[in-house]
Amino acid sequence: MQDNEEKLTRILDAAADLFAVHPFHKVLLSDIARKAAVGKGTLYLYFKSKDDLYFQVLFRNFEMLVNQLQSFIAEADLPADKLMAGVIDIMVAYLSKRAIDLGLQGSVMAYPTSEEWSLKRMELWQVIEDVIRQGVKEGLFQENNTRLTGRFITGMIRTSCLFCPEGEDRESLSKHASEFVLKGLATS
Repeated sequence: MQDNEEKLTRILDAAADLFAVHPFHKVLLSDIARKAAVGKGTLYLYFKSKDDLYFQVLFRNFEMLVNQLQSFIAEADLPADKLMAGVIDIMVAYLSKRAIDLGLQGSVMAYPTSEEWSLKRMELWQVIEDVIRQGVKEGLFQENNTRLTGRFITGMIRTSCLFCPEGEDRESLSKHASEFVLKGLATS
């Protein structure tokens, strides 16, 4: 069992490395197998197709983002405005560093539609909604629709990373997004 998990991890790591530097259509399953030190047929024991493998790489990365956000919230003893700025910074850093087709990577907040993806997106939105609720309790935020606002925030960050104006870096994007969101949530 552990050997299968190690092999799966090697395959996902190899695929992520190759998809990060080559367009999807240029990455061959034989290249992934060679880099993962497995036979090409072994890939089909874990994945139905190259598309399936690609989406599993994306899901694993998305899952790591959600886990990182959940850990940050659980470990940080900060007021909600600082938590929200931290959440935004983590999301911007994540999306900015992802060399794997950012357009598709960013779209996982809306697609694919499997239950696994839907549940993970719900976890992401829950993190943001919880921070907003905390801010309301602390008297820092005013908000009457946390569910919708959580989706706006994730969409805004994804779009900002996809279409970041030339000359803007990750830090300025993160700072501006935080200021924008916090201003919108702030009590009058």
